[in-house]
Amino acid sequence: MNRQIVLSLVTACTMILFGTGSVLAGSATKVDKAIWAHGTIYGTIATPTSFNLPPVQSTDTIYSFMLSGLTGQRSVSESAPGDRNYNGGRWSVKVVLFTDQGKAIHDPDNDGAVNFELTSAEKVLEHEALGHLTIMDTSIYFECPLLKS
Repeated sequence: MNRQIVLSLVTACTMILFGTGSVLAGSATKVDKAIWAHGTIYGTIATPTSFNLPPVQSTDTIYSFMLSGLTGQRSVSESAPGDRNYNGGRWSVKVVLFTDQGKAIHDPDNDGAVNFELTSAEKVLEHEALGHLTIMDTSIYFECPLLKS
């Protein structure tokens, strides 16, 4: 895949994760309170850094809710600084969509925004098992570190 296509995918992915168009090729943007991990909210430095398909053990999963069908749910990471297996902010992106049942549970007042956020990967997977979410692998890999907010 040529570099321009990779940069375009990473920029689009960054916009999906952080809801911003301010990350341009060759620049980095600090995003405060962007990603949940283990019940703690983290900031990050959103970068246009991508890499080819990595070995499974060199990335962590990040769940993006930007296209989920509801607003207000920030991205969720399976790992964070201090975890033994944290890979320094190298991510494998999974896109999460709320099912109709999930929208009814997470947005009971039907205003288009979640009434509560999922704050850990365990909760994301629990709500997938309950039928509230559909999770899709994107095969997009990029890097941005988690920073204490």
